[in-house]
Amino acid sequence: MNIRRLNSLIKEVATLAAIVVLLSACGQQNPETLIKSAKGFIAKRDYAAATIQLKNIIQKQENGEARYLLAVSYIELGNYGAAELQLRQALAAKFSTEAIYPALAKVMLGLGDFNKLTSELGSVTVSDPTAQASIKSALGNAYLSLGQLKAARQAFLDALSSAPGDLSAKVGQARVSAAEGDTPTASKAIDEILANSPAFVPALSLRADLLIAQARHEEAITVLTNLVNIAPYNAQARFALVSLFIAADKFDQATASIAAMKKLLPRDVRSTYLEALLAFRQNKPAAARDAVVQVLNVIPDHTPSLLLAGAAEYQLGSLSTAGDYLRRVLAKNPDNLYARNLLVTTYLRQGQPGKAEEALAPALQKAPNNPTILRTAGEVAFASNKLTDAATYYEQALKLETENTQLRTRLAQIRLAKGETELAIDELEATSSLGKGDYQADLSLIATYLNRKDYDKALAAAAALEKKLPDSALAYNVKGTVYIARRDLKNARLNFENALTVQPDYLPAARVLASLDISENNPASAKHRFEAILARQPDNEGALLSLAQVQISVKAGAKEITETIERAIKSNPASVPARLDLINFLTDNRNSGAALTAAQMANAAIPNEPRILDALGLAQMNSGNTSQAIETFNKLANAMPGSPLPQLRLATAGFAAKQIDAPILALRKALVIKPDLLEAQRGIIAMQLAAGRPDEALKETKFIQKARPTEAVGYTLEGDVFASQKKLVEAASSYAEGIKRQPAPELVVRQLQLLHAAGKVTEANSVTARWLKEYPKDPVVPFHLANTAMHDKEYPLAVKQYKNVLKLLPDNPVVMNNLALTLGELKDPAAISYAEQAYAKAPTNPAIQDTYGWMLFHNGETKRAVDLLAKAAQGEPTSVEIRMHLAKALLKSGDKANAKKELEALVQADSQAAERAEAAQLLKEL
Repeated sequence: MNIRRLNSLIKEVATLAAIVVLLSACGQQNPETLIKSAKGFIAKRDYAAATIQLKNIIQKQENGEARYLLAVSYIELGNYGAAELQLRQALAAKFSTEAIYPALAKVMLGLGDFNKLTSELGSVTVSDPTAQASIKSALGNAYLSLGQLKAARQAFLDALSSAPGDLSAKVGQARVSAAEGDTPTASKAIDEILANSPAFVPALSLRADLLIAQARHEEAITVLTNLVNIAPYNAQARFALVSLFIAADKFDQATASIAAMKKLLPRDVRSTYLEALLAFRQNKPAAARDAVVQVLNVIPDHTPSLLLAGAAEYQLGSLSTAGDYLRRVLAKNPDNLYARNLLVTTYLRQGQPGKAEEALAPALQKAPNNPTILRTAGEVAFASNKLTDAATYYEQALKLETENTQLRTRLAQIRLAKGETELAIDELEATSSLGKGDYQADLSLIATYLNRKDYDKALAAAAALEKKLPDSALAYNVKGTVYIARRDLKNARLNFENALTVQPDYLPAARVLASLDISENNPASAKHRFEAILARQPDNEGALLSLAQVQISVKAGAKEITETIERAIKSNPASVPARLDLINFLTDNRNSGAALTAAQMANAAIPNEPRILDALGLAQMNSGNTSQAIETFNKLANAMPGSPLPQLRLATAGFAAKQIDAPILALRKALVIKPDLLEAQRGIIAMQLAAGRPDEALKETKFIQKARPTEAVGYTLEGDVFASQKKLVEAASSYAEGIKRQPAPELVVRQLQLLHAAGKVTEANSVTARWLKEYPKDPVVPFHLANTAMHDKEYPLAVKQYKNVLKLLPDNPVVMNNLALTLGELKDPAAISYAEQAYAKAPTNPAIQDTYGWMLFHNGETKRAVDLLAKAAQGEPTSVEIRMHLAKALLKSGDKANAKKELEALVQADSQAAERAEAAQLLKEL
């Protein structure tokens, strides 16, 4: 057995034996003997045995000295609260103030009750010089903590006046020097103290503080390790040591030190805080949150814990909860820049740039030259669409951190948003050439080239990134993306496969390859990519969700898909994406009951998460529970007060519940949040019309026209209102006003439809002629004219217009298809050629399959016709026309049995009387 472990066991057994002896003998000894025994345990630092001895004395009879000694033991064990209680009871028992006051001062200092200490013991004097020096030293440290350096210096001088050699006072003087910025003097004083008293704990503690202040963390760790060995119950030293381990990413040492701290100081909540801090640094925000909540249950206003809780919730995406914690931090400490910056970022992620700007203002005022604050200010301005201000803030930050490539990259991105493309590209190219290890500039540059369809430069930039990151999955993935854009699938596949060779669990590459597999009708390969990752990492959430998407795309069974997503949820119950994927799949699969259950479970697991609340409300609506949906969307509105989305949801739910004014009120609230939100304005118009209030709807259109004078939308909506009232001429006039502002062909088509419906043919022809003259390359209006002519059976005119459109859109299969149909009506043999061309372009389109099949039928190619028409009927099973064509082709082919099935279905179908009659007649003829 290890000798050290053996010695430890011997010591534990000895302590246990002593305690057993104490318990059995305490009833047989007088108090004086027991106190003497307790003092012996204290001298040996066996405070556990001492406390048992002393508690037994107090249980038998009140004893001031026993309470005092019990307080001393508690102080050494770090239990200052219990120590204060015993000291005050010792005072009540008239025990010596010479002993109690110094101990009470130490306790108040340990509890952080600095004002209480200075007010209660500031004028206390005792006759013993050493005791008086101890009180004054404690006062000095209290004044130091309150920032009252002059009072602190005087207190330490008074201590030394009472006891010239008092080491605590000398350390206190050194602390004053350090607080005044005179580190050399403080260090020299500590060196002198430790030269004579190398185990003096306060001096070691200050030396560690000085080393930390000078960023000499390794030396500080050495000092604190020594300090903890000397004073194992010194919680502050242990706290500082673990904090340094965490800051240095020495997670194993931190874990071991926290375990030791919890064992020795089981009631010290700081160890739980350290557990939370360690979890956060290890990127385990859920564990950090769970641990820090335990601290806040004990100390609700502990600022570091509030800040850590806010940061953890932010990482988890619980932005509303994060904001609550961060606001509590700032209420106590408005100058905490980290908390303020994180709160601003929280508002930005919630889509509340106005609140973000308001929260940021104090930080900009206090730290106008802080590059982090300036970066955040740039993001706030960017979110508010103040691009010039955003660029200015980033330029200021860049002056302070000239080598910061992230700043340069973000500034270039903002310039791209401002339309300064060439300047942005120059900046990105310059940043990329620096090769500082940050590759965001390279990625932004490649994305910019791709957006401009400059594939050669994008590929060159990707190759440069590959040189910087040899054998990197990211570099291969980016290069593969460029090849995808160039439609070079062979080289794209090669690079994505290389990415997976380098990093077998690299999901971005696996996802693209899986999509390529599916497009090439190889679903087994697509599934295998994620199954291979899961074979090594069964709980890989991303791989499970990607596998589920493959299963959905290949139409796997609902049970199989559900089980896969549920595996992802089990691997990470707090995963919002996994929960949403399950809800969305069940909704898409028309299983509204299961979707509602999944949403309810998600909300129970992740309460008040906005995305989950939104999904829950939608699931409740799909299940017909509109009143519950309204309640949920109200909760969503509380969680997202700066977003219009909850109000839009409330309007939809209210409308479904047949409410009239409440939905309109919700939409108006959405417009208060985002005044230019067209979706809300359209909704108000639609709801006013549904309520039978067209005049109110027209008022809304006028508001839009005024707010958007150069856009067509206000006039288009006005036209829609008029059209709903059958005021066709007024509607056409409104569309004409819209076209003046935005000459969109779709608006012209709508105008022509209204004019024809109103019998204004001459005016419609005038509009058509003017448009075709001004926009000869527009295919939309001619296509409408061709379709209208075909509908009116003006086949020659339709053919002419389709051919005009085909000149503009030579590869459009729909135009070819319609031209084939029109030529077919004219018995033109060219019809089948156009139908064949359309089918070659869109072989899976049911309408095009039907046209080509019908042409083949008339051309005598019955077998091919049946095959094509069967495919068309499978694609559009409710189309009466396609199924009639199929039935006739089956009859001609001699397949009377299948023809009969089709005709019987047509007789029972919800179709026109003439179609049912034709089907019935054909059945009679069988």
